Amino acid sequence: MMHKTETIFDILNQKSQKAILTQLAAVKEWDLDLVNEQGQSPLHVAVMKNQRAVVACLLGKGYSPSQRDQTQLSPFIAAAANGFDGVFELILSFSPDLKQVNRFGGTALHPSAEKGFISVVQKALAAGVPADEKNRLSWTPLLEAVILGNEGFLYRDMVLELVQASANPQVTDDYGLDSIAYAKQLNHTTIEQLLRHPLLEDEFTAIRQSLRQGKNNEALAQLSQLPSNLETTYYLGRTYEQLGDEESATYYYEKGFETSAEFAYYLANLAKKQGDHAKAQSYFEQGIQSKDTTFYLYHYSNYLREVGKHEEAIQVMDRLLEKNPERVDYMFHKANSLRSIAQHQAAYAVMEEAHRIQPNNSLYTEHMAQSKRLLEKM
Repeated sequence: MMHKTETIFDILNQKSQKAILTQLAAVKEWDLDLVNEQGQSPLHVAVMKNQRAVVACLLGKGYSPSQRDQTQLSPFIAAAANGFDGVFELILSFSPDLKQVNRFGGTALHPSAEKGFISVVQKALAAGVPADEKNRLSWTPLLEAVILGNEGFLYRDMVLELVQASANPQVTDDYGLDSIAYAKQLNHTTIEQLLRHPLLEDEFTAIRQSLRQGKNNEALAQLSQLPSNLETTYYLGRTYEQLGDEESATYYYEKGFETSAEFAYYLANLAKKQGDHAKAQSYFEQGIQSKDTTFYLYHYSNYLREVGKHEEAIQVMDRLLEKNPERVDYMFHKANSLRSIAQHQAAYAVMEEAHRIQPNNSLYTEHMAQSKRLLEKM
């Protein structure tokens, strides 16, 4: 049995999935309690690299998809939060805890709905992940999609998926506002109409149904018979992305981007999936120049945190807080980045302000206490 953490993790750190699989095949005994310094199991590492064959191997050896690391993140929720729909679907076959939450109190649906990972959302809903669970910000997945999304084609589809799967648009948060109220507040009239009338059909209803059922070639056949317009272009890009044909997906998203800035987000997410961080950053920055500045700033900050660029993420969050100084979710993300670069006093001060605004939410007092403990160790 391997007792040295670095041995198996060195194997997993290789870029070639083929090389990893070859060396894993030579392992005779498996230590299922093995973790690295971050408390991550080998399965965590494989999931974060989006290596489906390696994930399948490790799941088959008995590594748990519900095991948490030091940040309370499991491989199951990590796959959802990163939009790795193939890996996520594979993990669903190994009986993960569908009600499990991350350190923010979010199920697998919360981060995937927030970020627009619609294929993951469809699979999570079909598997039985609770549709109306509230996270520690008091938001359901639907509230996250409405508040943190935009009025583009993707988030319209996201709202439809959630509501048609029984998500309740009248669930309120700690401010007493529901999804319809937020759509109205944001002046997202199309989203508001969808929330009120989710069963209305249009020329793309059959295509959404085909995509939901994984009938991608059927969706392509249906799309070939529709007039060429921006929405058709979006569905072509989405269908090819779901098929794993990223070259064709990029072609259609770039075609859409010639006309509409909303396609910058689709291209940024595709570039992230491909590991092209420079291109992803470029698309986010181009999106920020559009009228949808707040949406792109928020999701750009998410991206910067994911790649460990916390100083830049803090600058972006400061821009968002200038626009809306009472947003405690912005404060929470800023404090996490400050803590990541050991600015514990500043993190404490940000959480103290969040606590002033929402004194009954224990999330902020817990993080104040965590920053205080870290300060005492310095």
